[in-house]
Amino acid sequence: MARTITLLTDFGIASTYPAQMKGVILARCPGAVLVDLSHDVPRHDVRTAAFMLASAAKAFPQGTIHAAVVDPQVGSARRALAAEAAGQTYLAPDNGLLTVVLGGGPDRPLPGRVVSIENRSLFRTDVSSTFHGRDIFAPVAAALARGTPLEDLGPPVASVQWLDVPAARRDGGSIHGEVLYVDPFGNLVTNITGDQVAGADPSRVAVHVGGAVIRGLSRAYSDVPAGMLLIYIGSAGFLEVAVNRQSASARLGADIGTPVRVGCETS
Repeated sequence: MARTITLLTDFGIASTYPAQMKGVILARCPGAVLVDLSHDVPRHDVRTAAFMLASAAKAFPQGTIHAAVVDPQVGSARRALAAEAAGQTYLAPDNGLLTVVLGGGPDRPLPGRVVSIENRSLFRTDVSSTFHGRDIFAPVAAALARGTPLEDLGPPVASVQWLDVPAARRDGGSIHGEVLYVDPFGNLVTNITGDQVAGADPSRVAVHVGGAVIRGLSRAYSDVPAGMLLIYIGSAGFLEVAVNRQSASARLGADIGTPVRVGCETS
């Protein structure tokens, strides 16, 4: 059965870099099914890439191989990693990109198996110091798709680099969080989960962000008129802030890291 390999990069669709990765994979594993998650991650934005990877991976079947290459430190001593989590395999530089999919942090043990990719026999013959996506991650993804065991890639690692991705916190009757991701529509995805607001009366939920107060959880964009702010639980399971048919980021002057507070209005 053909293995699915996904690609997530900040290379941009105007470049040939994603196609070069695909060429290497197909040369070594012609039956691979290749899926582009995105090649428009904001340049060098590892944190956004970490969220995008975790959000998209949930839609794929077990056995999928995800090659995520947002790599500002390419060519340095940073490691290349391969990790197994929840039945899927992830390839990425050791720069925190795997933080969300591994659900980890400095005070938690590594979930699943994680190895440092060091088996040079799997790489392309000539490895560029500036294009590990093509010369290391792509051929290793092909090797995994052909059935190479994870342990053949290199030695296990005891720790990896983690991003500082703060969890939302409850303080009395309020939940304090922040914007985790801004999608291409300008919707603000927060780090406040749907479970954290599940017990509240939807009509009394109020979100404070960017100087605005938005009251009442909506189900979908069409619940409010065009141009109106709304809050809802998005497809990734997080509380989101949007403007129907406009950009909430532009309207509120909000970006990644903007504080968000959720409470229940009493009147």
